[in-house]
Amino acid sequence: MYAVIMAGGKGTRFWPRSRQKRPKQLLNIVGRRSMLQQTVARITSLLPPENIIVVAGEDHGKEVHNQLAELPKENIILEPVGRNTAACIGLAALLVQQRDSAAVMAVLPADHLITDEELFRATLRAAVARARLQPALITLGIRATTAETGYGYIEAGEQVDTVQNHGFYKVISFHEKPDRERAEQYLEQGNFFWNSGMFVWQAGAILEAMSSHLPGLYSDLQKLQSFLDTGDSEDGISRIYPDLESISIDYGVMEKADNVLMIPADFGWNDLGTWASMAQIWPKDDQNNVCQGEIMALDSRQNVVFSRQKLCVLLGVDDLIVVDTEDALLVCPVHKAQDIGKILDVIRQRGMEEYL
Repeated sequence: MYAVIMAGGKGTRFWPRSRQKRPKQLLNIVGRRSMLQQTVARITSLLPPENIIVVAGEDHGKEVHNQLAELPKENIILEPVGRNTAACIGLAALLVQQRDSAAVMAVLPADHLITDEELFRATLRAAVARARLQPALITLGIRATTAETGYGYIEAGEQVDTVQNHGFYKVISFHEKPDRERAEQYLEQGNFFWNSGMFVWQAGAILEAMSSHLPGLYSDLQKLQSFLDTGDSEDGISRIYPDLESISIDYGVMEKADNVLMIPADFGWNDLGTWASMAQIWPKDDQNNVCQGEIMALDSRQNVVFSRQKLCVLLGVDDLIVVDTEDALLVCPVHKAQDIGKILDVIRQRGMEEYL
């Protein structure tokens, strides 16, 4: 078994803490260790460090190496430019297959929170065991507990089998982030799961799926393969990777393939997509405010506040996100959390790159 950790995200919706040089996955959003370090630590009892591959942005190479000193240096693969998840996964699959032609690989984002780590590992073990049986593409579906509009959904069909006491279901279709009415319909129907963006499959199986559904990307990956075969991977990545098709694995493969299975998961998952998600993570006061730092909330309710630089006082305000950092202050309504990334576009337009 191999694990591929995708650590190339920008974390724009966690601005102003998350920045270009230090994005969300490299920050200690929850706990003392970074999200990336927590992701690696979560799987170290399942496989040795030499079987953990991290794909990250070239600009973050030094920090990733510093945070993950326990991994072999050659296991940290640096993208010269981001090319979405299909290219990232395709490159990693080539590397895994080169080491073991029959290997199963788990694909995990670097910035997810998981509270029941034992159940998470048990779920992964079952998925890996199922993937070894045949070249299915397995996705982890999170049991929906609320009508969440910030996640994509997986529509599950009939159960096809059980492995290690975990059921596996045929996937009918994937659905984009819904509006509130549709999300409530999904929740009521009962066979819709949140799309976690975590996958398990044979390295050869995902490459074969790419050859069928993303032939252009697959052809370019084969050009990259020749560099890997000669031990010149860094040169090949720098030359070829920037020209790879930029498309997500969901759009490019999962929504088109007919051999997709889902394993239901219920291990306390949160993708920590926005500051608003911290309302589910940080402890609440008696007015349902969630705060980190020295905060005083007077006659104020349901606010999300981060301020470690100075005392932050709220008086008579509700449903706000307040994030104070050394050089920037963010104040916005909670319902605008998904739009925080748009601030960066305005910052670029105004030539204020120092705040990116």
